[in-house]
Amino acid sequence: PPPRANAPTVPEGSPSIDERLTADEHRVEALEEQNTETKNDLSALKKLRISGYVQGRYQYQQDLDDSGAGGYSRFGVRRGRLKATYTTEWSQYMLQIDAVPAGVTLKDAEATLFVPGTKQQLSVTLGQMKWPFGYEGPQSSSDREFPERSRVVRNMLPSERDRGAKVNGRYKFLRLAVGLFDGNGTDSGTTQDNDKEKDLVAHLGFDLKWLAGGISGWYGHDLGRLPTDTFRHAYDRTRIGADLQAYFDVVPLGGTSIKGEFIAGRTYGAANNATHLDVPAHGWYLLLVQNIGLNDAVAIRYDTFDPHNGQTDLAAGEVPGADNAVDTVGFVVQHHFGENLKVSAVYEIPMTHAVAQALDPHDNLFTLQMQARF
Repeated sequence: PPPRANAPTVPEGSPSIDERLTADEHRVEALEEQNTETKNDLSALKKLRISGYVQGRYQYQQDLDDSGAGGYSRFGVRRGRLKATYTTEWSQYMLQIDAVPAGVTLKDAEATLFVPGTKQQLSVTLGQMKWPFGYEGPQSSSDREFPERSRVVRNMLPSERDRGAKVNGRYKFLRLAVGLFDGNGTDSGTTQDNDKEKDLVAHLGFDLKWLAGGISGWYGHDLGRLPTDTFRHAYDRTRIGADLQAYFDVVPLGGTSIKGEFIAGRTYGAANNATHLDVPAHGWYLLLVQNIGLNDAVAIRYDTFDPHNGQTDLAAGEVPGADNAVDTVGFVVQHHFGENLKVSAVYEIPMTHAVAQALDPHDNLFTLQMQARF
């Protein structure tokens, strides 16, 4: 019979219905593959975290004495950190560099294995990392209230970091970190250890949310030679420490925290990479922080460090040297401009212990710091 007048006509050479259905199925499969690739890319991106911060500063230190000697007024970039962390179920990669006017340096380079079956409660890390000692040493400089660590930490843990291996473990509220390190730190001026001696560093702590703390220990040796030595000798490099942090709300203004730490040891580093071989020293600090609302805080810190370096009497009028004990009182006012910008104004008053008629140098320090982070 002749076709109806209103029936659609199919041009010659047009694909059949089966061919069109097959083409549509291929397009759907292609879209599904693209969707799977996108999901995989997003999953990988979720495992990667890029972070960092910059600390710009202005500092003013008064003249050391009435003659106008010493003192300074300067701008600077204290830290310029860029950190990448990639975490999977069994492993973690972490690399952090510091880019400042003096150059670019490696701060952290960690390869971590999460022990299977422990739900990331037990891990082993190899590379360059912070010593697991105390509280202020491992604490990030971006979180600290004061621009620099206390004097005792700067002397006992001069670079905070070293190359070695570390085991981290957590069980309920308990925390344990044990590491074996070269011992000289990353500021020793060498990129490789210059002896076979290794240092054992450990921290056993607890975390109850409102109260945390722990005890630390360090045992190792430092090869060196004193003026009375004919050959190099392995001198004990030891530390013991205790730290405590309490967080509570007792003032309607906001949260309050009190933090303290004590460290004592023998053979320690000092300024200009100098090492005080076989010299005992100790120090401590106490920090009180009061938050005011969500964006402001004030803090006061008292810290003391006694080098115990065989100090002798000084001539009348002489300025005490680096071997004198120093107490420091510091005050800080902070304001947060949102989550990414923090401005701190800090005034510190070092009080150098003098003997005989020696004079305490006029070295009060004002620091204005702006920190931006992401």
